[in-house]
Amino acid sequence: MDLLAITAFRRGLRSLVPCLLALVLTTVPAWSRETTVLRGQHAGGPTVVVVAERPANARFVGVLEQLARLDLEHGQLWLIATDGRPNREQLPELLAELAEKEDVRPDWVLWHRGIVEATADGESLSEPSLLLLGAVPADDFDHLEELWGADVVIDPADGGADSGLEVGKGGIGIGVPSGTRLSRQIRYTRQFVVDLLRREEMLARDARFDWERLRQPEVRLLAVYDAEGIGGSGPRMVQRVVFSGLDDVYVYRVCGEDIREGGLEPADGSVFPGGSGRGIGNGLQAEGRTRLEGFIADGGGYVGICAGAYFAGAGLENYLHAIQMRHSQPWARGRGDVELAFTEEGKTLFGAEEPVVTTRYNNGPVYLAADEQNRQEREFTVLARFQTAVRDRRGNLREEMVGEAAIGKKRYGQGRILIISPHPESHARHDPWLARGFEWTLR
Repeated sequence: MDLLAITAFRRGLRSLVPCLLALVLTTVPAWSRETTVLRGQHAGGPTVVVVAERPANARFVGVLEQLARLDLEHGQLWLIATDGRPNREQLPELLAELAEKEDVRPDWVLWHRGIVEATADGESLSEPSLLLLGAVPADDFDHLEELWGADVVIDPADGGADSGLEVGKGGIGIGVPSGTRLSRQIRYTRQFVVDLLRREEMLARDARFDWERLRQPEVRLLAVYDAEGIGGSGPRMVQRVVFSGLDDVYVYRVCGEDIREGGLEPADGSVFPGGSGRGIGNGLQAEGRTRLEGFIADGGGYVGICAGAYFAGAGLENYLHAIQMRHSQPWARGRGDVELAFTEEGKTLFGAEEPVVTTRYNNGPVYLAADEQNRQEREFTVLARFQTAVRDRRGNLREEMVGEAAIGKKRYGQGRILIISPHPESHARHDPWLARGFEWTLR
């Protein structure tokens, strides 16, 4: 099996050692790719192996890249990636290879299973789950419901110590039910690993994941909100825009809990894709909205697409109110292709080669210029206007949107806000100018 170890940021590898402070980074050349091992500051301690799927793009900061920032006091932490989702059948071979080539015999092996539809007995899953291999007491994890904020299914797959794993204590697979957003999948595994390392006294007793340690010299970070209020493939399309047009920008995904715990602190910008503006506000809660507002005011960037554009405004109490404008009613105007005409400011910012572009629209916000409150928002600059309209569910052509703002920008404190009512990220042909817009918001 081709084993790939994860370094947190490949382009910034030369700066990883000072970022990890007292940890020792060991590069083992035995495998076809680099292997990263974290060793504690003091001798002794357990050995833990964490296995997860390698991200499709090296600039996505996944669970292993995040765990590579931990500050161990004792023991060793091996972070291994597979070319595909790891499963229990792979583990014996993986551990045998570790033992043969590196003389590593772990106390624990943990693996990120991703979406899991059913238990080992075939029962469907609707909550996060642990698959236990070996003589691992299920009641050791009674505290997970409080840690994760969710019910947890404990699945003792083999019912005994004969797991086929050459480990000192056992193996644990972390799975989530269908529909769990990637941000929360990563969060569950990250939290579980940190909790286990703390219990094994490999971390300080009060240690928590430190978001600030994601910072890297010469690398910019973009946090993509991917939780309540976000629908479909918006985060994935946002990543495509970034990876195709911004070479030094890395992406990580966050949920409301992450933001409330400081998840935006290392970021240079943020993107809130389509879905539901009300849902985003509910997911962040008051504390998360306050954190986000402070992040932007202190110089962080904000891009809001469709629902994210609604959320930046002042239409509902649980919106961000960073732009003091209200969308017109009824909000459900319809869906379909629309034409956008860039303003002179828009042509300059986006470097648009064509004055008019066609893109998908799906009930995005329309801020009527004639609205009294909208006229009071003098710092908002229109970058593109709707040139055509769509029909609503009753077949009415919503011509009032023609000539109104489709894309706009605003400076907010030290930060910058870009809101986009339609969905240009749905079309790869728009990536070049859209990436320039993302770039404008970054610190």
